[in-house]
Amino acid sequence: MVRVDANLDIGSGHLMRCAALGMRLRAKGVRVHFVCVDLIASFADWLRASGFGLTEISADHGLDWRQDATATQDVARQVGPVDLLIVDSYGLDSSWESSMRPYTRRILVIDDLADRQHDCDFLLDQNLHDDAQLRYTNYVPVSARQFLGPRFALLRPEFDRDGLERLRDGSVSNLLVFFGGTDPGNQAQKVVQALRTLGSRSPHGVVVLGPSNPHREALHVAAYGLTNVRVLDATNDMALLMSQADLAIGTCGVAAWERCAMGLPCLVVVTADNQRDDARILAQRGAVEHLGDADSVGPSDWRDALIHAMGDSKRVQQMGVDARCVMEGRRMALTELEGALIDAGY
Repeated sequence: MVRVDANLDIGSGHLMRCAALGMRLRAKGVRVHFVCVDLIASFADWLRASGFGLTEISADHGLDWRQDATATQDVARQVGPVDLLIVDSYGLDSSWESSMRPYTRRILVIDDLADRQHDCDFLLDQNLHDDAQLRYTNYVPVSARQFLGPRFALLRPEFDRDGLERLRDGSVSNLLVFFGGTDPGNQAQKVVQALRTLGSRSPHGVVVLGPSNPHREALHVAAYGLTNVRVLDATNDMALLMSQADLAIGTCGVAAWERCAMGLPCLVVVTADNQRDDARILAQRGAVEHLGDADSVGPSDWRDALIHAMGDSKRVQQMGVDARCVMEGRRMALTELEGALIDAGY
């Protein structure tokens, strides 16, 4: 059973990584049921269409951790027995987790903040940090097994398909723009405006909005008349789009690990505090060019960054090589993770 949320404030990254793990476990014969609070309709539809069970908890009158736990316990009794409870929520901590102990054999916490106590058997943090091995020392039981770093990144099965990898020469003819499933700050429109100012120098661009993007109409209007720009409201094959792209523009959420898995160089901005370590360390490793906080980066900054990239093919090519190195050892790490979680149910 998976307890996770997604909305316009926190975005879709938590849900996507839990769904990716759910798909991997389901392929091993595990039944997976999601529990979410007031899920955006398009996300709920996607989960059900993907074959997962789903129970939604209403928070119309507010929901503290005790009420959340009580509602989740009710679901556990209905769908149980629960061998493994996966929780991915910044709003829940050891108090909630401890209250769920009678309803599950084991608990996996997915986190990247390291700012609160957890009562768990496993902890997964797929992000980059300077002190990764020490961050959770005082926050998880000594017995908890930790899975740390991008090699444990939870990506959808499409990113493990053969035949998508390709060597890039650093030229920039095809651009992929994606700022997450919601993009509340409408960062994508700034890039579209930058592409318009480039005129005939602009690469071909694919802009993916995500099913719950609140700025869909504005983006289509901004791209109107740009024959070299295609706006997709959603896609079922991001891996293929990344394979076809020479350069990406986006943030350092879950998509950062998708891009690294595809060896796709990227120009990034930060749209949330939990992306700062990833953006900084990925830039240090040469895997991205970090432009700074999204709110301080405008269309002219994107235009200048694109012009720079298009004029330095060697740098762009090396960026892709360095991006792929970030994910070294991933397949073996995921096999280790899956084995530990499945064994936990027995």
